[in-house]
Amino acid sequence: MTESRDAASLVVMYVGAFVSPLLAARLRLPAAVIEILLGLLVGISGLQLVHTTPFTSFLSHLGITFLMFLVGAEIDFNHIRREGLRSVLIASVAAAGILLTGVALARLMRFPPYLGLVLGAMSCGILLVALVETGQQKSRLGQLLLLVGSIGEFLTLFGLAGFNLMHRFGAGWHLVLEVGRALVLFIVAYLLLSLLRLLVWWAPHHFERLVHADDPSEIGVRAGFVLMLSLSTLASLVGLESILGSFLAGALFAFVFRQRGALDAKLSAIGQGFFIPLFFISVGVTFDVHVLANPVSIIRMVALLAGASLLSKALPLLLIRLLGVPLRQVFAGAFLLSSPLTLLVAIAALGRDLGILDAAGSGAVILLAIVSGVIFPVGYKQLLGKSIGAS
Repeated sequence: MTESRDAASLVVMYVGAFVSPLLAARLRLPAAVIEILLGLLVGISGLQLVHTTPFTSFLSHLGITFLMFLVGAEIDFNHIRREGLRSVLIASVAAAGILLTGVALARLMRFPPYLGLVLGAMSCGILLVALVETGQQKSRLGQLLLLVGSIGEFLTLFGLAGFNLMHRFGAGWHLVLEVGRALVLFIVAYLLLSLLRLLVWWAPHHFERLVHADDPSEIGVRAGFVLMLSLSTLASLVGLESILGSFLAGALFAFVFRQRGALDAKLSAIGQGFFIPLFFISVGVTFDVHVLANPVSIIRMVALLAGASLLSKALPLLLIRLLGVPLRQVFAGAFLLSSPLTLLVAIAALGRDLGILDAAGSGAVILLAIVSGVIFPVGYKQLLGKSIGAS
């Protein structure tokens, strides 16, 4: 009976996963937004089409693990190196400023401190898609936004790890001990990085198969899974969330293998085609609909979060004016950096699991992810269009 329920739930979820990109293309919305909304529709329909079982929960967890691996793998280290020290320093200060401004605004508005991480979160997912759509991925603005977003992803995930440890262990010597244990993850990641770089440098012909387009054993995909699962497991063992380990694994993979060829497409196909849609649909299915019982309150909350998120990006991003970016383009970039859809959903799910966010807080963050993923890219395109027209 359990196996049939698992199979039936999986079929319904994958029908939604199949339909979502088709609807997303028609409605010109991110596919993740459609997947969450379809999951929400299934969850509130009362038809019990999807049952949350250990099997579907496991696949959903694997989905967020794979998502964070791909988020880390998106970081373009070649681009960071090309930008030069001055640009990297300014982008780093801007990214750190965005995160600190988010925390300060949360404190000012008397929100829980964890929401400061929500306000300052940055990611390259929608950012890269919107830049490609507008032909700005190679422009000065696009390159700097990708630089700020890449550095911001690192800082956001490290901030998430910090909140995790503080919430679980509080202040004091016990926290210092746990931080020391957590450093094991970064030491292992650094040692792996050094070893892999050395091996690739000494014997590049042995690693060519990893990125070969027609390798029948898909050894490169297998290597990605080994690295992802190993570091995510190690993160859990040292007291951190597994998604931090998978993010570091993706970043490590991107740093070592700068020219990945068809391997990027293969990993993305597995993640986006199978695992990741399950996570987003599960977010919608498990969404607490009681959050919507007071629509005025939740709309007010989401509006405040959206406005504070945009402000936290706009003020520190003014630093890129030092690199010759026009003011209107700076504000356009702030709109785009304010839509880290996938990362916000991950932060909401983690906050709920840890007990940092209640149902209302988690629901508000998920709704913020949807709203910002839909509205803010439009604001970017409007401001960018006027900026180009004026220049």
